[in-house]
Amino acid sequence: MTLDTPVGGGRRLTQTRRIGLSSPRYPLKLEQAMQFIKHLVAAAALTVAGSAMATTYEAGVLVSGIPQSLTYAVLGSGSFSDVINFDVAADSTAQANAVTFTLFPFVQNPITGLTLAVYDGATLLSAVNGVYTLAAGTDYSFHVGGTTNFSGVYSVNYQLAAAPVPEAGSVALTLAGLGVVGLMAARRRRG
Repeated sequence: MTLDTPVGGGRRLTQTRRIGLSSPRYPLKLEQAMQFIKHLVAAAALTVAGSAMATTYEAGVLVSGIPQSLTYAVLGSGSFSDVINFDVAADSTAQANAVTFTLFPFVQNPITGLTLAVYDGATLLSAVNGVYTLAAGTDYSFHVGGTTNFSGVYSVNYQLAAAPVPEAGSVALTLAGLGVVGLMAARRRRG
């Protein structure tokens, strides 16, 4: 240890250490070294074995019109289940899928078993011909899951389109047609 006197009159104690399990200045006892090695091996085993990972992301209000992507990384190995919360500004229809890709050419299939589900709160939404119907002001989420052998990256690709709103003229024409069909059915019964 050395004692320095900095400018301003105060005193400061500084200490120099060597890196390693033991050094002539700071010898470790055998029990301390074994304890350190046990902790190091346990940490390495947890890192290699992997574990279930879950992360929640906030995507905010999704933009409609052009195709968009939300890209996230999964660090470590093991299974993961991510939740991406979002909302839509107006009633919309949506198409979505999830894809994985690698950033490292030496890693093959960084994410396997990639799945995507769309939820309205706690309710799983089902797509009709690959299209989801979403209402404005409702909390939605993409649930993405899979398994990584190494760190990987995935993207949720989506496209929102404004939900079609029937015009007043087409609604009136439909009601008039139903009225005519009803009159014809009533006439047949009488005559």
